[in-house]
Amino acid sequence: MGLALVAAAPAPAAQVIAPRDVSAALAVAGDGRAFVVSPSARPDSGTLRAVRRRSASPGAAFGASQRLMPSSAAARAVDAGVAADGSGLIVVQSRRSVRAVAFDPSGRLGRPQALSAPRARADFAASAVAPSGAAVVVWFRHRGARWRLEAATREPNSARFGPPQALSSFVRRPCCTSVSVSIGARGDAAATWTSTARPAVWATLRGATRRFGASRLLARDPGDAAKAVVGDGGAVALTYSTQHVPLRATDGLQLRRASSTSAFGPTEHVNPGGGVTIAEAAVTAAGRVLLAWRDQVHGARVHLSEAAPGQPLAAIGDLGADVSAKHLSVAADDDGRALVAWSQRVSARREQAFAALRPAPAAATPFATPVALGTAWPAAETGPARLLPGGGALIAWNAARFGRPEQRRSALLVTRLP
Repeated sequence: MGLALVAAAPAPAAQVIAPRDVSAALAVAGDGRAFVVSPSARPDSGTLRAVRRRSASPGAAFGASQRLMPSSAAARAVDAGVAADGSGLIVVQSRRSVRAVAFDPSGRLGRPQALSAPRARADFAASAVAPSGAAVVVWFRHRGARWRLEAATREPNSARFGPPQALSSFVRRPCCTSVSVSIGARGDAAATWTSTARPAVWATLRGATRRFGASRLLARDPGDAAKAVVGDGGAVALTYSTQHVPLRATDGLQLRRASSTSAFGPTEHVNPGGGVTIAEAAVTAAGRVLLAWRDQVHGARVHLSEAAPGQPLAAIGDLGADVSAKHLSVAADDDGRALVAWSQRVSARREQAFAALRPAPAAATPFATPVALGTAWPAAETGPARLLPGGGALIAWNAARFGRPEQRRSALLVTRLP
């Protein structure tokens, strides 16, 4: 792998999508059209901002913002996702229930659909939208001091969600429980959850057009929350970390692989002795897995591991220098193309977002020299990343400046890589 610590040249100018610190959902069509919806999933945002969408023609900048739906204290938009054709989904939390509002490729809203059971208190947990429009929403259903996780799924090319399904048993457990859910183009899905009280990793799988299976206990002592990623062919990658004091050789990032219709395979230890690890996975349609990770033990760089379907995971190289302990972004396809994005310290008070592309074929071509996604800020963090048909990529990222109220500034930006 060819590696570089700094960018040789900046990427094309970043485009400001929203002049505030919000998250985004990003999708790319087969002809190169792109769509960004904001704000999207950010569990700690707590904002009541309107959901907006922008679109971009192939190779062009994003156009004017289109207001899809307002948000209020009584009907709060808690998440949003977008499919490859520009249609999508907005999840709305009312005082006691969870609803879904779909929008079509032109941005017209459909009628709200109640997802949680009537007269039952429900709180949103997580959601995901696939490029095909398949979608899944997960929420907490409360019964007195007890709760369980429930989910509803929308099949590809369907306008409505199916009935709710219980994912877990009712438990009496204090805050907090982290939930991750992912869905592929066919409707294959995976959900995983981890509680801070009595820590354990639980997961359940759903094959296309089927129901979620029984939940399974995968680990009893995780050091962080688990995350699931489902490829468009139904392959699943689930990651979490373990950590003890003092650190053990068995600590670090753990990977569990499965298909949506099979049980999870054995644990694959990615970085022995690494402790809690920041990681992001991409799963291709054929089931190839690409992992980008960073821990406190193996150096402040982006470490890369990759595995073909049915093959063991192997280290393939490192990127960056003085990489920040923040979210990493990855994308990959079965042609061997891949994208990795991260933020790193470039001075005592500045961070800058970077990305590196690997053109196909993977076996013959290393990652290109990393490029800057924009100028340096006091804080920068990468978000969703997508490969573009024919070459290039789109990366959404957030930047912020702190200080006195008149000095503060934040933004959601998108950079197009050639």
